Amino acid sequence: MKNTPTPNDSTRLEALARQAKDYALHMMRTTGSVPPTVIADTKDGFIFCVPAGMPDDAAKDRFAEVARLLAVAHCAHAIVMVLEAWVRMARPGGHLDTDPPPSQAPDRQEMVVLMLEEQTRCANSFLPIIRDVFGAFVEFGENPVPHFTSTAGRFSGLMPKRPQSAQEVTLAKATLHAMGMQVVNRGFDPSLN
Repeated sequence: MKNTPTPNDSTRLEALARQAKDYALHMMRTTGSVPPTVIADTKDGFIFCVPAGMPDDAAKDRFAEVARLLAVAHCAHAIVMVLEAWVRMARPGGHLDTDPPPSQAPDRQEMVVLMLEEQTRCANSFLPIIRDVFGAFVEFGENPVPHFTSTAGRFSGLMPKRPQSAQEVTLAKATLHAMGMQVVNRGFDPSLN
C-alpha cells in the first residue's frame, strides 16, 4: 500500500516551510546572513537547532548527526534544514558544468536553501538573496513552491523512515544530553519581520 500524504501532512509541511522562510528573512534582515539551522516540527511546536560554528567537515557531520537525533528524540513530524549557499542551476534546456564548485563559478547565485523532510517525502525550496550595491540584504527573489524530489548529501536523509520506539527516543535524548544539547525556548516570533 502506497503511503500517500494526507491534506493535514501537506498543511504541516507548508507551515514548516513558512516558518523556515520567516526565520531566514528575520536573520537576513537582522544580521545579513543565515546560520545553518535545523527546525523540527514536533507535537510541542517548532524546535530550532543552530550550531556554534561549522569550520570543517567533522563539524558539518556532527551537525547532521545532531539533526538526526533531534528528529528522533522529539518525535518530529518533519524537519527543515536551512542553509545559506552558493548555488548554480542549469538554464532551461541547458547543461550544467559541474567542474568549478559553485563558490568559484562566475554564474553562481547566493541563496537560502530549505531542505524539507518528513518520513516519506522530501522537498527543496530556494530563496534567491537580493542585496544592494553595498552588499546589504534587500529581499528574497522569486520563491517557487517547494518541489518534492530526492536529495543526497550530508544534510539529507535526516528524518527516520519509520516511527521510533520509546527505547530509541530515550537513547536519542540521552545522546543529545551527553553532547550538551538541550531545548531552550527563546521565543522566536516571525511577526517581527
